[in-house]
Amino acid sequence: MPVKRPLSQAFGLPAPQRGEHPGSALVRDPPPQGEGDHAKHGGGGKLWLSIQHLRGFAALSVALFHACQWSQIDFATGQAGVDLFFVISGFVMWTVTSGKTVRPLAFFWRRILRVVPLYWVITLALAAGVALFPARFPDLAVTPQHLALSLAFVQHMNPAGYPFPLLAPGWTLNYEAVFYLVFAALLWLPEGRRLFALSFALMLLAFAGYAWPPAYQMLLNPLFLEFLAGVWLGRMAQQNLLPERPVGGLLLAGGVVLFAVIQLINMDWDLWRPMVWGAPAVMVVAGAVSIEADGGWPAIPGLKTLGDASYSTYLIHTLTIGALAITIGAGNPPIFIPLAMVAAVVSGLACWALVERPMQRRLRERLA
Repeated sequence: MPVKRPLSQAFGLPAPQRGEHPGSALVRDPPPQGEGDHAKHGGGGKLWLSIQHLRGFAALSVALFHACQWSQIDFATGQAGVDLFFVISGFVMWTVTSGKTVRPLAFFWRRILRVVPLYWVITLALAAGVALFPARFPDLAVTPQHLALSLAFVQHMNPAGYPFPLLAPGWTLNYEAVFYLVFAALLWLPEGRRLFALSFALMLLAFAGYAWPPAYQMLLNPLFLEFLAGVWLGRMAQQNLLPERPVGGLLLAGGVVLFAVIQLINMDWDLWRPMVWGAPAVMVVAGAVSIEADGGWPAIPGLKTLGDASYSTYLIHTLTIGALAITIGAGNPPIFIPLAMVAAVVSGLACWALVERPMQRRLRERLA
């Protein structure tokens, strides 16, 4: 069993030096995958396999929501895959920077290289499709301002009056961009102080929208608390303060059950999303990493690959599912929904293998 550290040392004082104990969360800065860098733990640099699996499940959850939406079936809770992504992002960003000196500009530049290229490629391809075949995209309009703001990760109202970029799933990347900016700006602080400064900054962003309601829809809302929860989970993992395996199992199962109950009772989630979906998302992530930290996580064939491809799947699935719906129709859910999920997985894997991974490799080689 890992040695537990006092809470005061975990959250208040500077972190132990790299290699001080076998539970250190980071041994080196790994190559990027998924929506962020791989989170690593242990003296050998072992991958947090549970995080990769959860990434895959999160992307599939959002894809299933959109497939059901085409068939006019209510599966609102599928959107909670985004909440999982936000918690995971906070966890990963803490674990890949803890225990080492990371320059703010270098960190932010890596995030740009990781997130921007694929998003720009797909967004520009969509813009070209809308311009060339407008009848195929009746709900989309491309204006210079809308396209520029979408590519710059600036939250804005689209021509239809909704706070979405041209590529709709990109709205979550606007939140990620703000989180990365805040995180990078505080990297110069010692870890203990950084944790509390980051907590203050993210809580300020989370509640500023209540003081200025027009800003609530434009990013300043409690969704930032999900990133913060992930950061604190990362600190707990770094300091061997995660619950033991049985408690982790209860947290994971409890989070899944809560998601199911929320869906079954059709709970109103809109205003209280970080509590309604964020709380079980935190439970799922906390449970999974606790199980892995205390005995290991099962290596289920194929799930890690789905996690590796989760960013591609997330960005491209609305296009492939929409194309399938237009081609064969979505009126027969028992046929359409399974085909839509297959299309989402296949297109995501293809985009990852043929576009995202080679593009990332070339960028690393050129900048090496």
